[in-house]
Amino acid sequence: MVSNNINQNYNLQYKPLNQSSFGAVNPSMQALDAQAVKQTVDNSYLANRVKASEGTNPATTLGLSLGTWYLLSQAMDKYGVKCGGKYEDSVLGRFGNWGDRVQEKFTSTAIGKGTRKVYNSIGNAWRWVTGKNKLAYAIGNTPTQSEWKHAKSIGAGLKGFLAMDTDQLFGYFMKPINSVQKLEQFGYTQAQIDNFANSIKNLKGADRTAALAKEELKALGVKPESIDKIFKKKGFAGLHSYAEHIKARKLGFRNLAEFQDVSKDALKNVDKIYEALLKADDKMSITVYRKHGTLGKVWAHLWGRKVSIPELRNKLAATLGKGNKTKLGRFLPKALGYFLEGTTNRFAGGKLAVFMQAFIFGDMLANTLIAPKGEKFKTLSERFVNDFAYFMALPFGYMAMHKVGGMKYAGLDKNGVEAYRTALKAFNEKAAMGGFATKAEYKAAKKALSDMLKANVKNPITRLFKGIGRVINVGNETRAAYKSASKLNLNLLRKIPNALKNLAGIPLRVAIPMALIVPVVAKLCTKAEHKVFGRPTKSVLDEEKEPEVNEAQINELQNQLQNAQNNPFAQNPSVVPNSQSNLINMYQNGQKYQSPTSTVTNNINNTTIVNGDKNDEDKVQEPLRTYIPSPVGVQIKGEDQSAGLAALSRADLAEKKAMETLAMRW
Repeated sequence: MVSNNINQNYNLQYKPLNQSSFGAVNPSMQALDAQAVKQTVDNSYLANRVKASEGTNPATTLGLSLGTWYLLSQAMDKYGVKCGGKYEDSVLGRFGNWGDRVQEKFTSTAIGKGTRKVYNSIGNAWRWVTGKNKLAYAIGNTPTQSEWKHAKSIGAGLKGFLAMDTDQLFGYFMKPINSVQKLEQFGYTQAQIDNFANSIKNLKGADRTAALAKEELKALGVKPESIDKIFKKKGFAGLHSYAEHIKARKLGFRNLAEFQDVSKDALKNVDKIYEALLKADDKMSITVYRKHGTLGKVWAHLWGRKVSIPELRNKLAATLGKGNKTKLGRFLPKALGYFLEGTTNRFAGGKLAVFMQAFIFGDMLANTLIAPKGEKFKTLSERFVNDFAYFMALPFGYMAMHKVGGMKYAGLDKNGVEAYRTALKAFNEKAAMGGFATKAEYKAAKKALSDMLKANVKNPITRLFKGIGRVINVGNETRAAYKSASKLNLNLLRKIPNALKNLAGIPLRVAIPMALIVPVVAKLCTKAEHKVFGRPTKSVLDEEKEPEVNEAQINELQNQLQNAQNNPFAQNPSVVPNSQSNLINMYQNGQKYQSPTSTVTNNINNTTIVNGDKNDEDKVQEPLRTYIPSPVGVQIKGEDQSAGLAALSRADLAEKKAMETLAMRW
């Protein structure tokens, strides 16, 4: 046929729709994929949170943030004083005592008794499940633990924040005083401080430092003659060392050695710290950034802290549930502390930490100011709940991640996990010191540890989930690399695998709470707030809506794709040879085309021409034919793809839902 001959002469090859010959179609499909990816990113929670703050004046936000910082800082100074004194008289104790009274009265009612039975039944059911199922036991009782001190503290919630703050406060307290104003730690009045400042105002350098050290010991109750003897014998270092021992006892510890041992891990020993503070000198306080003089007072007002021993002890009592009798009574003071830490960053911490929270409040207030009339309270309440929910959910997400990671211990009870961790610690210490004489000895010890962790679990499902727990915990609780005593060793290279595990594990354990858990909780809390106060027009949960495709647009797209397949010249003119032998060009020039391998016929007149070679014996008599090429081009009819296009539409919808799920549009 003529169409076949044309294809043979001009190499017109049919190519599938996704090939480059139809370049005008393919880019649009690629653009759809890129748009889907961009939409996924744009609709992530944090991106939407930023978008929700667009339109505010940066100067307004900054001004409101600074104002909020000052108000929060000063208000929490006043609140800290209210937390001091006897626990039962403090704001925390009164709140907890009210909870005790409410629960005691409620539990005596029929509803209260029924609620308690249901609560106990749920607890008993869970204990039964964990007793029967190794995975449930591991999740409930043997979570993994972070080795990073800061991550441990965040994961412990309010207890962790207070432990970090207490550790810092103790560090400030144990240092030699560098300002006369710090004598207030030991009960000096402002008049006494001013008098002492006048007495040493002419002293400089070492003389001033020694005078401060001697006055500190005097404030701690040491007699002047004893101070002079220590100074003559051991100088300033002796004064400082003696002061440290007394300070440790003032904080309630037996001696400096006990204080130093407990302080190595404040989070782990927070209960011991609380017990020590019960015996501490209540007249003392711990001060930070407190200076003397007019400028010093301004500095202290803006940045300084003064935390009394009773305040610190009462906050720990509320957080550890040590101050009240009932569950509700223990819960309420802790919840109050958690709420204040989440909204101010100052239940545990200094004024510098308030800056971060202040900018959140500044943004919140700035958006409230520009909200439409009638929606200002909705905007304020929504953003307040949303921001606090994020803080509240962070420790929860951390703990949930480590609970799931605890599946690696499936098959081990609590004692078994502790035994494994003890063995791992001993193994790592020995490896770090090069204690393994040979690599074979090292491998044998490493295998023994691995066998301990495997716990002889045979069930394939349990083993699968143990593997998932190990993946989540990658880079944590690792076994130290072998250390060779040979001078020509590869010890540095042997550390690389553990380093790579850490590089992979830390981002994973940050991403799991931040990307999968925290946004869910924040969104649920914000939606609950919407049910109570209503959703503002401009919400933090607003997402950029994807363009909706109606039936007419789908049909139009199908027609475009079909035309692209049937008319390759129109979609990609480059496939048409740019030559004077082109049929269309010949037609426009009034020329006729005679193929050496085909017969051309003119159906209007029945004249014939002879084709073939010039040998008369080979002449073939046929009617004369002429060919008038169409400027439209050759129409290549492809297969009916309506069913395929319908399938692609369904696949696009499925992809859209999958991308939304992966993006966690919370």
